[in-house]
Amino acid sequence: MKLLRVFLLLSAMMAFVACSNESEDYSYTGALPIPQNLAYELIKQQLGDKQLNEVDIYVSIDMLSAKTKVVSMGSEDIISPDCDSWLFFVDEMPLIANWGHPCKYIFVDKTGNVFAYERTMFPTEPSMEKMKLLNRADLWDGYDEK
Repeated sequence: MKLLRVFLLLSAMMAFVACSNESEDYSYTGALPIPQNLAYELIKQQLGDKQLNEVDIYVSIDMLSAKTKVVSMGSEDIISPDCDSWLFFVDEMPLIANWGHPCKYIFVDKTGNVFAYERTMFPTEPSMEKMKLLNRADLWDGYDEK
């Protein structure tokens, strides 16, 4: 009986433990899992001084499973957090045709913890074609063709 109580206590404690987090900047305290639209609000906070009209932002169609490998062309692979999470890909210079420019891979786990990774290449798995475009840069509005 004592062993059963210890097991129940440990189970209850584990139920309250959140995913591990090395780089939390912003958090969410609402209902779990965090919905995509609220995770997107956290992403906008991550952009710092970047304006929304200067970046393209993509999101995974569904939450990624814990510890999913995200493959980036020519860069070190990224492993998603220890629990389900949204993957946001932010192209910081979308009007440049070639790659090798700044971009971010940002995960928002189901509890609202944010993990950001800076890279210089786009994702190949999941590919951008398998992601939903949330925001497209509109810098062309000021372009004056001669």
